[in-house]
Amino acid sequence: MTGIDIIYNKMERKTLYQQLKPEVKGRLHSQDEKYDDTVDRIVTLLKSTYYWPELTIEQARRVETFSDTRSETASEFKFGDHLLKNEE
Repeated sequence: MTGIDIIYNKMERKTLYQQLKPEVKGRLHSQDEKYDDTVDRIVTLLKSTYYWPELTIEQARRVETFSDTRSETASEFKFGDHLLKNEE
């Protein structure tokens, strides 16, 4: 894969923020008033990341915490299935 292919694929691929389920986005933004800076950092991170496994464990936990969402399985936590829309 060339550099151009990578750029093209990123243009086609949605960011994690775009992939978030609407209810997860809503819960995340409901924390704005109390935790504005933290929510802004999370949103910025999600808008610059394309794949859930790119997040560190701490970043993934922070997304869960501030969206008031908990993974029920290790797989959900690893791949973010409980937070992201299933777009096939």
